[in-house]
Amino acid sequence: MSRLRAFRRWHEHHHFVRHPLYRQIFFSVMAVVLLVCCIAALIFSHLDDPDESHISSHLVPLLTRLLPAHESAAAQGATLANLAALVHGSAALYDARGARIAQSGPPLPTQLNADVKSSQHRFEHLLPLPDGRLLLLRWGAPRSSIALWIAAFALLIALGTWPVARRLTRRLERLQRQADAWGEGKLATRMSIDGRDEVAELARRFNQAAERIESLVNSQRAMLAAASHELRSPLARIRMAMDLLEESASSTGQGRPDLHRQVAHDIAELDALIGDLLLASRLADDSPRLERVQLDLLGLAAEEAARSGAQVSGEAICVQADQRLLRHLIRNLLDNAARYAPASSVELEVRRSTAEQISLRVLDRGPGIPEAERERIFEPFYRLAGSAERGEGSGYGLALVRRIARLHGGDVRCLARPGGGACFELSLPA
Repeated sequence: MSRLRAFRRWHEHHHFVRHPLYRQIFFSVMAVVLLVCCIAALIFSHLDDPDESHISSHLVPLLTRLLPAHESAAAQGATLANLAALVHGSAALYDARGARIAQSGPPLPTQLNADVKSSQHRFEHLLPLPDGRLLLLRWGAPRSSIALWIAAFALLIALGTWPVARRLTRRLERLQRQADAWGEGKLATRMSIDGRDEVAELARRFNQAAERIESLVNSQRAMLAAASHELRSPLARIRMAMDLLEESASSTGQGRPDLHRQVAHDIAELDALIGDLLLASRLADDSPRLERVQLDLLGLAAEEAARSGAQVSGEAICVQADQRLLRHLIRNLLDNAARYAPASSVELEVRRSTAEQISLRVLDRGPGIPEAERERIFEPFYRLAGSAERGEGSGYGLALVRRIARLHGGDVRCLARPGGGACFELSLPA
């Protein structure tokens, strides 16, 4: 199977190598030019050798009026001069016996006989007039030379088309090489934008997509690196606690309740972190599916506040939201406040800030968040100085809170609380 896929890749590669785009464009243009030349040559070939009976039926009545038999030779010569100029050649008038009456232009035979009539040149037309006279018209330079001009014009088109087609496809080939480099894992590769046409627009949109994908990949890499570090810390503490438990049990024959509590705390922390990571992976898409239902925001907040012992106030407001995600958001905010402000009471307020905006605020009287870090705390696995040493959370809960808020069309921000402490404000559309 792998050999078959390799053969297909080889065949596709060599197929496109044999038929580069610039050749297809060039030969397509040349085929059109050739077709036009052939049609033009066919038309001119019919014009070069017209049907004499067709010409006679249209020109003879006119020529009879232009060359009346009773006119003088000088008057007829003037008319013949006009005809010679018209055909860019010669014109001569003969009587019924073939003797030349008058002529204009390069010399023509003075006497028309049977041999002259039978060996008439391709570009000569002998028109008999009703009174027996004969009019001989000889065209100038053969009009087939126009075909040569058309051929020269086609050659000029070819010479002008080649660099245009090559320039266009050279840009496409450069984009192809850059796309290949990006596909090989060089995510920092960007396409060069040259010009203001469709090719430049393609390069610009590719760069936008590449920047977004690179950002997502880097974010995933950072999350995996931080997650591995965060998972390693509680595992190490659990291992150490288990060793101490074994030593205590073997030496004294008594257990260590404090170590049991530490192990239970570390296991709960691991469970919460793994839950956050699984939820984050589910919400990693640009548009994850949300199960929106009509929710009483105050009622949902009261349920979570009762679990953590927080005080709730506000007004009953209904929102369209995913109940499980919104519950997770409120729980994370309350747990975060209880973790960093254990000695203070946590308050939760639900208000309608405007006619189109709902506000949910979680307030505490803890040490607060420095202004320079109020935005950074929403980055995955970012923690304030000293938090990691004290084992306070994993630093991923607030990043998940912001993700859930924005999926619902809102946002969350950290504010300073008057009198000290922190205020996390969630805003949702009404």
